This record gives sequence, structure tokens and C-alpha cells, in this order.
Amino acid sequence: MRLKTFFTSYFLLIFILFITVSTISVYMINNQMDMLNARSGREYQTISASLARDLAATLDRSHNDTLESIMVSSLVNAYASFYNEHFIEISLIDLQSNDDVNPYIETSFTVQEERNFVFISGVLPTPFQNYRLEAFFDMTDDLASMKQIKQMLLILFIMFSIVAAVALHLILIKIFKPLEIVAVASKKIAGGEYSERILIKGEKNELSAVAEDFNTMAEEIEKQIKRLRKEVEGKQQFVDNFAHEIRTPLTSVNGYAEYMQKVYLKEDELIEATQYIMDEAKHMKNLANSLLELATLRNFIPQKVMISIPQLFEDIGQTLKKTFDEQKIKLMCHTDVDFLEAQQDLLKSLLLNLCFNALKACSHGEGVIKLEAKKEKEKIILSVSDNGCGIPKESLEKVTEPFFRVDKARSREGGSTGLGLTLCGQIAQVFDAQMIIESEEEVGTEVKIVFTAL
Repeated sequence: MRLKTFFTSYFLLIFILFITVSTISVYMINNQMDMLNARSGREYQTISASLARDLAATLDRSHNDTLESIMVSSLVNAYASFYNEHFIEISLIDLQSNDDVNPYIETSFTVQEERNFVFISGVLPTPFQNYRLEAFFDMTDDLASMKQIKQMLLILFIMFSIVAAVALHLILIKIFKPLEIVAVASKKIAGGEYSERILIKGEKNELSAVAEDFNTMAEEIEKQIKRLRKEVEGKQQFVDNFAHEIRTPLTSVNGYAEYMQKVYLKEDELIEATQYIMDEAKHMKNLANSLLELATLRNFIPQKVMISIPQLFEDIGQTLKKTFDEQKIKLMCHTDVDFLEAQQDLLKSLLLNLCFNALKACSHGEGVIKLEAKKEKEKIILSVSDNGCGIPKESLEKVTEPFFRVDKARSREGGSTGLGLTLCGQIAQVFDAQMIIESEEEVGTEVKIVFTAL
């Protein structure tokens, strides 16, 4: 691209320069020739007038034809000798008769013995029309000067062409260098080096703006690639976790069913085996329902209405009362917010999931769970906090991943599917809210759902 631009620009420049120099050269030569012809014509008129005047004076003193011829010849020789020193050759021709005399002055250009002359011929002024004056004006030196000027122009043209080629090459290197940097960076990014960036130096201009836009594009590409990789890893991890999660109950169901088929069981043993199968089937059903709910929430648009927060907290307290009483867990509700725009069933499901997670983290008879709503600046914050076992720092970023459990030893005895916080995070996204989890081991956990107040 750079070479193509160089040759195109250079040949265009040389063509324009050649036309310009040629035009100037032709104009100078023509103008110089006109000046030489004009100067020769003036000198011819001067010689003609001077010669006619001297002829008149000479012929006035002579009354003899022979003497007259001698004196005219001597006068012409004197003129010829004088002007020959000035590179002008003259001759006078006696026409003897005026019948065929051409009164006009004729001018032409001639070359003799490698010398250049302007030839002018014409009759002398009245009353000497029978004499024709012919003059050769030597223009060899003048034309040699003109030739030197042409050569000088040619040399300047060649020198300028060389300088222009070097200057154009350097300019194009400077212009195309940022583009080459962009091309190299683009090639690296295309090869998978998404962290590649262009270093911007010097003053702000169009090229630096292109570089900035390129860096912005590269950053966005890198973010998208990281997001896609994370999604791919997340999906693969989801599949792996789901396969692990479903394998255990299926193995148990298959084992108990095979045991019931091959072994004679007493009634109490049969009831125990069928109960275990029913429990595992219920767990798989809960798992399927949770997955279906997750799929339903994807691209879901909620039907928002104004919800009374005090009434919502009261309903949640009634729903949790029996379970909390059995576990001897205390639930405390406090709100500084009267209303919030949301879809009530989803918001209630979100808070119930958080409360059940808090319940599992608390010790029997010692747990305190707080359900609060408050307004900070332009935001409404719903929070669920507990004084339970807390979450290790290394697990905080993973608690919203499907099937992730902080306590690896915790079984599915409580009907947990490992999708509770995943559902909570998905519901928060549906409301364009942010879910923030803060926790400290042996101190407790607080989960905040931050809504933008309208």
C-alpha cells in the first residue's frame, strides 16, 4: 500500500513538475527569441537610417558616377568593418531599378557554419530605395545562454525529483507507520493476543484518534472474549455439576429398586426403601423445578406494580413462622420504605430463598435473622442478614454458581438443590438490581439487593 501510494504520488508530482518546467522553458525561449528579433530589428533600423544619412552626405559631395560608386563602396566597407566587431555582418546591394523593389523588411533565422544568425533584408529609406541592406545578426552566444538555462532547468528538475522522492518516501513512512502499527496489532489480536494495545505518543491528531478508537475496540473485544470464555467455562461447569448432582440420587434409586426386586423385604423395610426412593425422586423434582425456573427467568420481563414493603415482610414472616419456631430462630423485620415497584411473587421468592439460606447457616436456638428495607440517596436496599457461620472469602465469588455449596459435607437432607443463590441472582437481574454478598466467618452474612429508586 505504501509503495503503491509512493509511486502514484511521485509520478503524479513528476508529471506536473515536468509540464510546469516545460511550459516555463518554452515560454522563456519564445520570449527570448522575440526579444532577440525585436533587438535585431531595432539595430537594423538604426543601421539603415545611419547608412542612408551618410550616403546622402557622401553623394552630395560627389558629382561623378565613378567617384560616387567608390565612395559608396568605401562607406559600406567602413560600416561592415565597424559592425563586424559587434557580430553583425552587413552588405549593401545596388538594385539599379526600382521596378521590382520590395519595400517590406524581411526577417528570417539561419544557420551558417554552426553559428546562428537572424537575417534581416530591406531597402534603404527614401530616396535610396534602389539599395537593399542585408544584415546577419549573430545570435550564437545568446542561444548558447538560452541552452545553458534549459540545461540548468533540467538539472534543477532532476535534483528536485530526487529530493522530492526522498522527502515523499520519508513523509509516507511517517504517515504509514501508525497504520502499520495498527495492522501489526490487528494481526496479533486476530492471532489470539487480545491484550495487545497501541502505544500513543506525540500530539493529538487524526491518527492518534484512530489509535485510541482501536484500543477501545480491542478492550471491548477482550472483554467479550473473556465473557464468552467465562460463559463457556460456566456452562461446562454447570453440566459437570448437574451430572454429579443427578448421579447420586439416580444411583440410590436404582440400587434400592434393584434391592427391592431381588430381596424379600419385610413391611417396615419395604416402607423404608420406598420412602428413600420417594425422597430422592422429590429431590430430583425440586432440582428440575429450579432449573425450569432459571430457564423461565432468562429474558423475562417482570410485570411491575407498587408493592407495600411492610405488608410483604409480614407475609414472609407468616410463611417462615412455623419453620423458624421449630428451629428456634428469631426473625426481625424493619423497614423505612413504604412502597417498591416490582413483581410481588418474584420479589417474595427472592427474599424467601435468602431467608432459608440464612436459616441453614444459623445454629439451632441461637440464630437471629434480620429482614430490612432502607433508602440510601437514590437507591432502595433490601437486605437479609444472619449471625450464622459465614462464608469463606475464597468462596464468596462462587456462591451464586449453580450447585455450588460452601460446606462440601452438607448433604441434600434439607432438600437443597444448590440453586438458591443462583435463582436469587437471576431474579435480581430481572429487576435490574444488584445483589451484593458480604460475609465473615463465625460472624455472619448479609445479602443486599440494591434497587434504583424511581
